[in-house]
Formats: sequence, C-alpha cells, structure tokens
Amino acid sequence: MFTIQDDPQFTHTVKVQVPVDGGFKAQEFKATFRVVPPEETDRHDLHTTEGSTAFLRRVIVSLDDIGADGQILPYSDELRDRVLALPYARTALATTYFKAIAGARAGN
Repeated sequence: MFTIQDDPQFTHTVKVQVPVDGGFKAQEFKATFRVVPPEETDRHDLHTTEGSTAFLRRVIVSLDDIGADGQILPYSDELRDRVLALPYARTALATTYFKAIAGARAGN
C-alpha cells in the first residue's frame, strides 16, 4: 500500500569526497530531508549560490554524525550553515536529495 504523508521526510547517508593534498578522503554523515513539491523546487534557481542555499535550507531537517575536534556536534541552523559553506558538502547534499527523489519516482 502506498501511504501519503503530510510532511514526508527521509534520512540518507551523504557521501562526501573531501579534498586533501593529492586527492580526496571519503567521509560521510547522515541527513534528514523534507520532500518538497516540484513547483516549490522550481522556485529556486539551483544554478546560483543564493538559490541553492535557500533550497537546501528548506529541505534539510537535520544533520547527524558531524564532528569537530573529536566531538559530535548537535544539529543547529549554525551547523547546517557551516556545512553549506563547504562546496563539496553542499554538492553531496544536493546529489543525495535528488538521487533519493529520482529513485522514489522510478520505484513508484
């Protein structure tokens, strides 16, 4: 049975290729996303920093398994914005969201 939810959300692992000297280091964290209707997605210019940031702020519900100085950081808007300031992290977040949505569409 297909179930309709008022505020559909999902949690996926976000795989990030973090640049390091001479290559990349694979890291990951978990993100919980809110599904937004296609017409809302269309209102954001995802080709600009401002538009993609506004979109990611809208769809991100929480981020987990992110640390600094050996400590796990609790989710906050400040943490979200720190992550979104990293180009490789924001790319990984957008990719994870859109692959999940595309996979859901393909499966239904």
